[in-house]
Amino acid sequence: MSKKLIAKVILTLALTACGTSQAPSSASNSGDSAVLNNLLEVSVADLDNYWQAKPVKPVMLKSRPKWLPKGAGKFSYFVVIDSQGNEVSKTLVGSTPEGWMTQARLNKMPKVSYLVSENNPEHQPIKVLLTSEVMPRRMIKSN
Repeated sequence: MSKKLIAKVILTLALTACGTSQAPSSASNSGDSAVLNNLLEVSVADLDNYWQAKPVKPVMLKSRPKWLPKGAGKFSYFVVIDSQGNEVSKTLVGSTPEGWMTQARLNKMPKVSYLVSENNPEHQPIKVLLTSEVMPRRMIKSN
């Protein structure tokens, strides 16, 4: 009989511990969903009116990044920027040639941090459609 009592106490403690550790994560998820519900979708031309990419020192890479597919291609993706200027998510819209860029590769792409623009004192979270193109160096037109 005492073994049953001990088992019940251990089970109760385990369930209580699981319940308390789950509560904060569900609260943070509701905060994330509140941010996502208040998104303003802007065009790439208006991005600078809300957020500007933090300047970074250019680095010459010795080889192609592993997340970047081989060959030339073009891809479009949505980026969600939260009220702190952090990329929350990237969602692939499409790529040319079809299947050249995948969501898995896009997820491995380095995240960009943004600085708030003077026109965005409320730190409005936004969603913007970005397009990138990869081509051999010899095909790049110089001005």
